[in-house]
Amino acid sequence: MRSPFNTLQNHFSHPKTTTNNTPSQTTINTTQFTNYEPTSVLDLRRSPSPVLGGSDSINNFTAISGVSDDSPLHWEENVVLPTTHHHLLSSSEDWDSMMLNLSEKDESTLLFKNNLFEQQQSPSPLLSDHSFFNEFNLSSNHPQTYTQSINNNEIYIESSCVEFDCSQLDQLIRAAACYESNELPSAQVILARLNQQLRNPIGKPLQRSAFYFKEALQFLLSGSNFAEINLSSLEIVHKIKAYKSFSEISPITMFANFTANQALLEALDGAMFIHIVDFEIGIGGQWASFMQEIASKAKSRNVLPSSIRITAVIPEECSMEASLIRDNLNQFAQELGIQFQLEFILFSTFEEVLFNSIRFINGELIAVNLSPRIFRRFRTSESISGFLRFLRRVSPRITVFMDSEGCRDTRGSSFRRNFINGLEFYSSLFESLDAASGGDVELVRRIEKYLLRPKIFGSVYAAGNSVLPWRELFSSVGMIPVQFSEFTDSQAEWLVRRAQIRGFQVAKRQGSMLLCWHERELVATSAWRC
Repeated sequence: MRSPFNTLQNHFSHPKTTTNNTPSQTTINTTQFTNYEPTSVLDLRRSPSPVLGGSDSINNFTAISGVSDDSPLHWEENVVLPTTHHHLLSSSEDWDSMMLNLSEKDESTLLFKNNLFEQQQSPSPLLSDHSFFNEFNLSSNHPQTYTQSINNNEIYIESSCVEFDCSQLDQLIRAAACYESNELPSAQVILARLNQQLRNPIGKPLQRSAFYFKEALQFLLSGSNFAEINLSSLEIVHKIKAYKSFSEISPITMFANFTANQALLEALDGAMFIHIVDFEIGIGGQWASFMQEIASKAKSRNVLPSSIRITAVIPEECSMEASLIRDNLNQFAQELGIQFQLEFILFSTFEEVLFNSIRFINGELIAVNLSPRIFRRFRTSESISGFLRFLRRVSPRITVFMDSEGCRDTRGSSFRRNFINGLEFYSSLFESLDAASGGDVELVRRIEKYLLRPKIFGSVYAAGNSVLPWRELFSSVGMIPVQFSEFTDSQAEWLVRRAQIRGFQVAKRQGSMLLCWHERELVATSAWRC
């Protein structure tokens, strides 16, 4: 058995974890870097960076019913997903043949279905150059394809036909302003002109970011619902490969998963029955790492490992890959000797009755894993506050919030302002990706197309939402920030130093652990208790 995660203790020796009571101010630890050429929206436009109780009900939402008296020792398989429209791939579906459709007929692709997580003898990939998904065994040499073909000369020359400059950026932002003021014909005219100037996602980070935001704004103007886009089997494989590549070359995924998992492990230490309600399961790599650490701790203490139950609330467009995630995590848990169960609930089902849609069992310690995605679904501060009040009623031991989408603490931001914030954030993210890739342009394009482009579309689709800063939302319902331990601080900094990519920094602000690229936040992890 090869695992994507081994225990931190196996590779490092550290003193007993203690609580870090650092005051709520930003501190940045960074190595010296030189020859940095900014390429963000701020550099071209000289625009400023974004500025850093009610009813217990939401319309048509009912209160939580009682928890189940079922014994945690007798979990039953319970997947709450519809049988039509958003079907799951059955366990018997041949993912191997799907991999062959990529024209990648090397032997490694045939290991995809049953060997997602295999035992490895090397030190912990959480704090190494390997990623959680180092064992996907997917070839990363598949040629890139875009709707409009891009040849290598175009990529390296960076669009010799049209020079990207402030005027194109101004046009894009003007189109966003037109959309905000409901001047839709004007927005369409501007975007039609930009289509001739920004034809492909090539060039410097800001230019590529502008291309994807132009695409997303066009999609929004078409009246289509981004949430209704379902991925094909082939696209799911591309997405997994992009995630794997991103995790391998950049410390962003490792930092986010490590800081979140460490907060969970410390809060749930000693629990025999753990129930995690996860609103951002992704491909499942975070929980492979979590289970590996649970098993390692149990072995070192000569006790049985905790039983783990995860209820993952997923959007409809992700339902097709749920079966694959479940099968591989189940197999990995079995090989670790952990009693494990993974249940899925669609967002549409959860929105109707909130936490009544989730089965809770007496005797379990509950933890909640959140991301900005769930906040986007509720759209307004009032609805989000109502959701958080219902969350408090299930009495989680800890709630972890991972923001890796640049949800800045802005108040009353307009669609245009949120659009610019997103443009700046992804420009910085693309810049860090260029630095991490070592010049592998094709690899960067795959990651952008299959992993980051959908996030940009979701960001633009929700840019009109009016919500308070997420820290205020948590505090407004009585939730209290939990300080990260000194162990987490030191290991997060070590992780980033180990990546050896100049420009990444670890910072702390108001109890949050931040990963920054040249002082621009890319990841913010915080932990909360009721």
